Amino acid sequence: MYRKLIFVLPLLVFSLISASAAEMETEKIKVTATRVEKEMQEVPYTVNVITEEDIRKSGATSLAELLRDIPSVQMTSTGAAGIQRLSLRGESSSRTLIMVDGMKITEQKSMDGTPLLIDVNSIERIEIIKGPGSVLYGSEAIGGAINIITKKGGDRPVQGMLSYTYNTNSDSFNAAASLYGGVKNFYYRAEVSQNDFGKREDSHGDELDGTEYENTNMSLLAGYKNKKFDTGAQYTKYESESDVYVGEIEPPFTDMFMELPEWNREKYAGWFEYRNPGSFLNKARLDVFTQETYKKFINNMDMVVSMGPISMPMSYRGLTKNTLDTTGVLGQFDFELTDTNLLIAGFEYNIDELNAKDNIQTFGAPAATLTDTDAKQTTMSAFINDEQVLGSFILSAGLRYTKVENEIESTNNASIPDEDTDDDNIVGSVSVVYTGIRNTALRALYSSGYRTPNLQQLYMGTTHGSSTPTFSNPDLDPETSDNFEVGARFANKIMDIDLAVFHTKSEDYITTVIIPYGASTANMFANIEKARTIGTELTAKAYVGNFTPYVNGAYMRRKYEMEGLSTYKVGAPELTSRFGLRHDSKFGKKFTLNTDLYGRYASKTESAVSDGSIDVTESYTTLNLALTGSYAYKDGRRIMLGVEALNINNQDYELAMSPIPEPGRHFILKVSADF
Repeated sequence: MYRKLIFVLPLLVFSLISASAAEMETEKIKVTATRVEKEMQEVPYTVNVITEEDIRKSGATSLAELLRDIPSVQMTSTGAAGIQRLSLRGESSSRTLIMVDGMKITEQKSMDGTPLLIDVNSIERIEIIKGPGSVLYGSEAIGGAINIITKKGGDRPVQGMLSYTYNTNSDSFNAAASLYGGVKNFYYRAEVSQNDFGKREDSHGDELDGTEYENTNMSLLAGYKNKKFDTGAQYTKYESESDVYVGEIEPPFTDMFMELPEWNREKYAGWFEYRNPGSFLNKARLDVFTQETYKKFINNMDMVVSMGPISMPMSYRGLTKNTLDTTGVLGQFDFELTDTNLLIAGFEYNIDELNAKDNIQTFGAPAATLTDTDAKQTTMSAFINDEQVLGSFILSAGLRYTKVENEIESTNNASIPDEDTDDDNIVGSVSVVYTGIRNTALRALYSSGYRTPNLQQLYMGTTHGSSTPTFSNPDLDPETSDNFEVGARFANKIMDIDLAVFHTKSEDYITTVIIPYGASTANMFANIEKARTIGTELTAKAYVGNFTPYVNGAYMRRKYEMEGLSTYKVGAPELTSRFGLRHDSKFGKKFTLNTDLYGRYASKTESAVSDGSIDVTESYTTLNLALTGSYAYKDGRRIMLGVEALNINNQDYELAMSPIPEPGRHFILKVSADF
């Protein structure tokens, strides 16, 4: 690790000195990572941004695909190609907070974290905030937070966009249409989209059973906005259906079938914002929402169990139906105490009500086991963050207090503990940004993270992922982490560089331990695991005429510690990168052509298994090419045509955190038009 930093740091210093001598102006990029809009150079976090233009040029049809090349971001999947999740800085998906317009999406009964149930055509911008963001964003933000900002209205009475994307690998398509606009102070948006994906083909041209999926999205929005007020409401409905890839079946299993015929999200949201720049109360905003997430999961397994000299067949038939109703309120107040002092204060209140139904039939049982449980988690928190500008220094410090109450409301499952639990926690952060060097910002940050156990871990347990149950544990403690980070940003008309070095220490990880279970064993959730991560992230690009060479990458060394085991073989690649060369051409005033030739790389990955074996994912490098042509025909309206050739070298590979082989050589065609 340190040898690599020896090479990277001098390169950064040389780049900063050379570029500073060019006397160029910094590109002004604004983000809301600190819950207020600020220029990127003034933000103490490591932040990556995906813009609306990036999304429109991309042939990606899922949020995970859009984010896969961000340093320290890994796509994760447990076999459902249509249900993907994200890992950030090595932390699992359950420790990465996903938000839509600043409001978090919760998941109370899953071992794999929050699914990305949002359509890419709805997204205006994505901000990826690295490191513990629990002070500003709350529980689950141990690895970081991802805020998805959706599209709103327009600047003409009637506007619209149509797009169609075709993928040759799975003979699949994505179609989307939107109608939006603004009349005086009123604005609106209506949109629909559909994804339909067939079976994925690997690099050998073989179809992979269990990789089909489809989803649909609908959204309606209306609002009113003037110089001081912005208020509106939005309705969103996302429906998905996905097969599950099980791969090669190994003993004791003889057959396995899994399917997610439904995983849907329906949301009603409203907001009110008051703005008065320059006054004591600079801004006040209130967001309210109610959301229902429904999951239906089919899990059927056949196996042969050996009992001494006797082998006997066994079967398992499982049907799970989970309904999670979430109600949330988020308030924020920005106070301009002086010209150089900004205070942010806010509160968050969430109620998650989970109904979990399981229908389980095992071989030899006289009847199916039917369980029906209602549980509730109430989260209340208040946060404050103060920012003070002292010359070229920007100092900030923040605190969040969180109280969580959990209760079982009803159950017919005798193994579920009928007891209420609660916990509370305080997390903090301090940071400094120095902007005294032209076009440069140096930053240092300490932040603590916090994650409360979910209802599955506390009460319900699960029968998925093993031939024996995983039992709940109401005595679980919250997970915690400490993050230390230093970084530097430089941007002018010649180059743009961001380098961060971080160290994270996490404790009280919730994992599973083996316990006696009749004549055999089972699992139970417990706080027994620790993790230490050290890493560096780099995004860099240079501007050489119409050419832009670039590299995005991360090096990360992660160690798990638990009783009887200490290992660096944690299932995440140490080195990942995307590197390439972009070229932008203009033909007259209306035609543009963007070319991007790039490679993707991930190092070999090893993962220690509880039985002492090692799972290995081999390293890979893929070559890719993207061409996007644009014709501006009237008032900024455009027709765009994009063609992508992916995995041109037909690499046979898998992602470290997904069991599904990646597609072989394939092409994506995308066309979109404004009107």
